[in-house]
Amino acid sequence: MVSGMTAEAARSRWRQGWRVAAFSAAAAIAFVALERVELALFDVAGADRLLAATRSEGVDARLAGEADALAARSQRRVGALPPGHRSAAFRLGYELGWASEFVGSFAMSDPAVQARAKAIGDAHVAAARVEARRLGIEDAAVAALPSRTLADFVRLQERFERDESGLGARVEASLTPLHRELFLFGTIVGADAATVEGTNGKLAQPSVEAIRRHATLAGVDAKTWQPLVVDPRGVAPDAVVARHRAAVEAVLGALAARDGQDARR
Repeated sequence: MVSGMTAEAARSRWRQGWRVAAFSAAAAIAFVALERVELALFDVAGADRLLAATRSEGVDARLAGEADALAARSQRRVGALPPGHRSAAFRLGYELGWASEFVGSFAMSDPAVQARAKAIGDAHVAAARVEARRLGIEDAAVAALPSRTLADFVRLQERFERDESGLGARVEASLTPLHRELFLFGTIVGADAATVEGTNGKLAQPSVEAIRRHATLAGVDAKTWQPLVVDPRGVAPDAVVARHRAAVEAVLGALAARDGQDARR
């Protein structure tokens, strides 16, 4: 992913900063818990069990029906879209999700650490703007979501869902409703990646239900997205990082293949 080398090099200098980030994240979770936010989002039972708990014939059938309807609404415009449109929509979300999570996790650090975090986040935003241009979306519309409070940080996913920045609506207007789902799928995966990579695999809390929903609605096959939400318990931290990166690359490969199929039609 864009600026991965930069983030990798910075981590060795930021171990103390990440300790602060971890405490900040824990405090934020507790803060929002006091406001009666759904604690199941932070369940430590493991992603596999969470995935099983959300799986039912009724839910599966409903999601499949929604996905079919969304694909039908989107299909008539696909032929007129720029090359690589699926991959670009996902990457746009991924880079912004990564930047929002990464920079937000340092919100309670000292200003010098925040500035270094912002520099890495800005590199991801720049990468997102490259993808946005491919989709006909102007740079000014593309930015990470800032976390000015603990609640802002913990609710990043909710804020992307409600389209705080308006970018989801722009993606849908420029492309299709399916691409909005790809964008949201990307924001979730990017935020998870920032956590996994930034803590060197020591912290991994896959956003199981959100990934399942948006990936399904975006037409991503279950065998492609499920490796993103496997249970990290009992796995060596470096293996957690490698596994998550491989899962992200598999998603990108699947989307590129779909883009290629669209181009040949």
